[in-house]
Amino acid sequence: MKEEQPYSNILSSWQGAWISVNGNPDIYILRAYDGNYYLLAYSYDKESGRGSFSLYDIDLDESGYFANIGMKPCKITSEEHPYGLYIAGWGSYMKD
Repeated sequence: MKEEQPYSNILSSWQGAWISVNGNPDIYILRAYDGNYYLLAYSYDKESGRGSFSLYDIDLDESGYFANIGMKPCKITSEEHPYGLYIAGWGSYMKD
């Protein structure tokens, strides 16, 4: 079982729905019953008319918060106005 992450004001401020401003998957950041934080990504394929969900752990190391999206860790940081959140490789997000 994964070690529980310590409570963080940053992570709690990120909780909720976020809309991509770059056309990437919209996301939802949540804290689960196990105390860990997760990034839930939703994407919709117009051609097939299907949506899909992906769930990623949000982890912390010496350089900050990140989610392992695919094979690479993508850093997650707060962003100044006008958006609010930045995910490396995916771009900026606005709170929904």
